[in-house]
Amino acid sequence: MLVPLHGFVRGDTVGLLVLVHDTDTIAELAQMLVAAAAVRLAPAPRSRVYRGSVELEPSDTVAHAGLTALERIDLVPEWPACEPSAPQNVPPTAPGSGAER
Repeated sequence: MLVPLHGFVRGDTVGLLVLVHDTDTIAELAQMLVAAAAVRLAPAPRSRVYRGSVELEPSDTVAHAGLTALERIDLVPEWPACEPSAPQNVPPTAPGSGAER
């Protein structure tokens, strides 16, 4: 059975209406939301799906998770942590030159 869900992807500016089968997994649902938002938001390597404050298990089906028609779900992309890199080949500023501002 098809289940229409309201999906919201963190960082996107538009709410999404997605049609999923009740036999689709939460991981497949996440892929659908990422694909639908991809025109406005770069896809993240991983993401988590929430119903309210409860994280849904990626291996569960839509039916097993208890999702019903027009329910809200939130997708939170996970980006790998990156260390800020030190500037390369930056000339030192001489005190009093005005360039230190």
